Amino acid sequence: MKNILIIGKRGGILQWYENLLASDLPNQEYNIQGFALNHNNNLERTVKKLISNKDKYTANLLKKKLAGFQPDLILIADLFYFNEHLLKVLHESKAKKVHWIGDFFDERLLKSKDVIDLYCFTDSSFIEDAQKIGLEKTAYLPLAFNPNVFFADETHKKDRLLFIGAWSQDRQELIEQIPVPLTIYGKGWHQLQKADCITHPHNIPLTDVAQLYRQHKFVLNVINKNNIRQGMNMRCFEAPACGCILVSEYVKDLELVFDTQEEIICFSNPDELAQSLRNNKIIPEIAHNKVLNYHSYLHRVKQITQ
Repeated sequence: MKNILIIGKRGGILQWYENLLASDLPNQEYNIQGFALNHNNNLERTVKKLISNKDKYTANLLKKKLAGFQPDLILIADLFYFNEHLLKVLHESKAKKVHWIGDFFDERLLKSKDVIDLYCFTDSSFIEDAQKIGLEKTAYLPLAFNPNVFFADETHKKDRLLFIGAWSQDRQELIEQIPVPLTIYGKGWHQLQKADCITHPHNIPLTDVAQLYRQHKFVLNVINKNNIRQGMNMRCFEAPACGCILVSEYVKDLELVFDTQEEIICFSNPDELAQSLRNNKIIPEIAHNKVLNYHSYLHRVKQITQ
């Protein structure tokens, strides 16, 4: 059995860290534990509010975790620029170290070049960015879904197009042009004034997101261009996992996973979206089975350990 330590951020909006920890299932070949860089419990959170050298304190906690757990693999999820204390602790560990990154980055990432064995990127175009700054040990690894939360059932699905996500100016500009009825959940959407649109301008927990997906036939994916160039976000996997038809703005990486003509609906402009919905012949079970068989977080762990 391989010991795998997940390093990440507890309580993030996307719950990337928690989703990876949920891959620790009974009767499998992995023993998965976690270490959160922000805090692992209420005591740590309180102490970090009181002390001056939080970086050194966190590094000492990580050193103790590594000594006790003895991981074969350290998987770092999300973008972190490590300080000297954390780099020293990671360097001392004999475990293989993989840094899985889902956001734009800069040359500060070079500080960990001699410590990290492999950089994985959720956007395939980031590999070229990494090579330009001198990182060569790279691979493409898309995001995934947590089957404990996102799964299909027999709930009757509404035909109304659903979007769940935070407000941004570019997202609003696109949604204002979409000529079909929408239901929207997410912080900031009180700014949208659009006919045939029902807005719930607040964040909701992931369990509620999954339940809403199960209640809707079509789930809209609008790319957040602040952290994606041509990559897929979690929604690209979570919606099909719930038996929905993914309706996504086109990005190149979609073609690395889906048949964009047969398995999902892609669009480059609002008129194309409306036409595709009218002429929809997608069978959602095809994409559902594909993500179920190949794109959970456990599948990603297996890919990294191979």
